[in-house]
Amino acid sequence: MFNRAPWTKIGWVSLVLGAVILLILTAIPPSVWDAMSPASCLPDGCFCEAVSVSQPIRQPANTISSLGFAAVGLWILIEAWRGSRRSAFSPNHQIMLGVSAIVIGVGSAFYHASMTFVGQFFDIFGMYLLTSLMWVYALQRLNEWRMWTAAAVYFGLNAALTLLQIGLPETRRYAFAVVLLLALLTEAVVWRKLRPAREYRWFWAGLFTFAAAYLIWNLDNSGAWCDPDSWLQGHAVWHILGAAATACLWRWYVSE
Repeated sequence: MFNRAPWTKIGWVSLVLGAVILLILTAIPPSVWDAMSPASCLPDGCFCEAVSVSQPIRQPANTISSLGFAAVGLWILIEAWRGSRRSAFSPNHQIMLGVSAIVIGVGSAFYHASMTFVGQFFDIFGMYLLTSLMWVYALQRLNEWRMWTAAAVYFGLNAALTLLQIGLPETRRYAFAVVLLLALLTEAVVWRKLRPAREYRWFWAGLFTFAAAYLIWNLDNSGAWCDPDSWLQGHAVWHILGAAATACLWRWYVSE
């Protein structure tokens, strides 16, 4: 029978975590953001939502929706700690996935609240952590790496991506796309060679959810779907669907 108690606790903890993050961001004076280097998308390329430079949270819809990733990451961490699912996807892998989702959520919230270069860095850094984990885990399965070897490759890859983002920030989205594509292609090789027994319905659910999210991201970014003063923002929908896709990814991994 489905046990609702853990889900209720996770929901309350997620709400408290989100409220704390929003209170911290709201308490920071706009002058703090003004003193920092602006995001490279400014002045008019930071998605559809209007940037309110006089407010501590400059893009509220995009900021709040980012916390969906943090909620999913918290859920993954609690489930890993409870050890409720025995899986080839070890607790260490699950912890890294949960931490990656939390970094995405908090980093994205910081980015859209501040519209600073530092916020922009952490926004994409969490996405690097997630996609590189997908790729390295697939490589680990294929090459039968020990955990320490996989960890060294993982941290080395993210160090390289970090240097790339600092040196060539305009390449950040292309680098994310390349790592994600490599992860998916390597997973296809894993499926062909190892045929792991997984619930592939979660894989397809996550893939189609992410595809829908990416379509909406493009509609928002191009201005095809754009009302700068509305609370219904395409980029905010991208955040929510992206968080849902991350939850599907975790369910797919732990189903083995």
